[in-house]
Amino acid sequence: MKINPLFLVTGLVLVAALVTLEVPIQHVNAQKVGDVIAPMPRNVIIPTTDKILVSIVPGATFLTDTAYNPNPIEVSVGQTVLWTNDDFSFHTVTTGEMGDTDAGRVFDSGLAGPTALTSTGKTYEFTFESAGEYPYYCILHPGMVGKVIVI
Repeated sequence: MKINPLFLVTGLVLVAALVTLEVPIQHVNAQKVGDVIAPMPRNVIIPTTDKILVSIVPGATFLTDTAYNPNPIEVSVGQTVLWTNDDFSFHTVTTGEMGDTDAGRVFDSGLAGPTALTSTGKTYEFTFESAGEYPYYCILHPGMVGKVIVI
């Protein structure tokens, strides 16, 4: 019996493609330990150390509780929130509410300096060390409001 070389090559390519597709699927619930891929138990708690991203959305100046996205946000004690100004206008991220005597006491991106959200792409971050609810707003556009809930 003679084997057609085209049939053999096609079969080998198909097998190679299937093996390649199978590798990522079999490691969905796995973790790399050294050079070995080991199964990962399903009840593993992944540490919450990643930064939580919040956008000051385009057109935020004219918005209220949708100016910061997502809003509200829930984080764990010790987590950092990173706000990015995705708008063309200057904004702030300031704890409290308009008129509070202690506004900005917990965090404030400020109106000047390296943390000021003066233009598109500028960022400000804050790490929450205590549980609680932290309302915040933009000093320049007090209708822009948000809330961080720390558990």
